[in-house]
Amino acid sequence: MFEAGERDSRTPFGEELSIHLLQLGAPQRQALSTSEASGYDAVVERWARFFTRYDDPVELERLAAEDPMMALAKQTLEALSRDPEARRRAQRREDDLRLYEIELRANLERATQTGWNQGWDEGRTKGWDEGRTKGWDEGRTKGCNEGKAALLLRLLTKRFGPLPQAVLTRVDAATSEQLDAWAERVLTEPTVDDVLT
Repeated sequence: MFEAGERDSRTPFGEELSIHLLQLGAPQRQALSTSEASGYDAVVERWARFFTRYDDPVELERLAAEDPMMALAKQTLEALSRDPEARRRAQRREDDLRLYEIELRANLERATQTGWNQGWDEGRTKGWDEGRTKGWDEGRTKGCNEGKAALLLRLLTKRFGPLPQAVLTRVDAATSEQLDAWAERVLTEPTVDDVLT
């Protein structure tokens, strides 16, 4: 259950107030001639014009002439417009609405920035972790290959004497699998060339 009340005094409107909400689409807002609109549709169309054309005194006067209830509504609006307290409350409502829209935009911008920052932080952390893991793996593999190459060069030098630069270059550029295969042949092959084939 909802209870409507006056904002400043917190006085409830009570059972005398009836609120009817109506949303008109663009085609329904077009003015209907008296012959096209009848009954409920005509009343709704006139009230829609009353509320959407409130700043047009000629239109309000014409609507007030068509319907005594609209004449009363027009008189009430005019009386409220002359009442400084009612004008102050109306201005406050308009200011509150503008402030709400400003806060809404600021909250949206803040939420967008927060989401972007969180995404950035998560991406950076994930990238850092993946990079560290990949770097560790690559470093371990490279270190292992360098160790294998150094050991193979020592074994080749012990067995065959000083090695030509071409052999040193070839061993440094070899893959892990090549180094393993050459290390197995170092003791069985008669020449360096036979080991590295």
